[in-house]
Amino acid sequence: MTNGENTAFTPIKDFLSSRDFPGYRGYQSDSEVFAHILHYSMVGLGLGIDAYKHVITPLQEEALLKHPDAEFLTHLKRTCRPLIIDGPNCIIGTSPDHTVFMAQDRKKLRPGVVGGKAGIYGLSSEICGLDAVIPDRDKTKDIQPMHLDTIIVSPDRKEVKICRQTESLNLPL
Repeated sequence: MTNGENTAFTPIKDFLSSRDFPGYRGYQSDSEVFAHILHYSMVGLGLGIDAYKHVITPLQEEALLKHPDAEFLTHLKRTCRPLIIDGPNCIIGTSPDHTVFMAQDRKKLRPGVVGGKAGIYGLSSEICGLDAVIPDRDKTKDIQPMHLDTIIVSPDRKEVKICRQTESLNLPL
């Protein structure tokens, strides 16, 4: 699910369609490419959710050169350049193991908030949405991700992790 605009829809769709994967066909919405980029990142490239933002909104050159995984991320940025989104976008997604995540693009003009308690977490575009579904949570622990953050909620809904693009990735061997 996305809240925003995907003005890079056509080049992203064209790149994904050229991968010869049957699921990357018949686009009905510009939001579909976000799910397909996640699939391509995780299944096609073997990356985790923590690397998804590096595909859709890579670090700018100065920050990239200082990153502990600079060589890998520079290569990823070059080879996946057609998958860079042009927002503003707030993305809420889920993986097959039921991990849920939220990420913003660099413009961060679409709001997003994550909050809850052990066993139940909500991801919303507005705090009032969390108030409506989880009113008895500790609101001081709500997280409003910034442009470098990916918020990841574990499948058991007991842990919330903030992955920052400036941190090391869990790269496959």
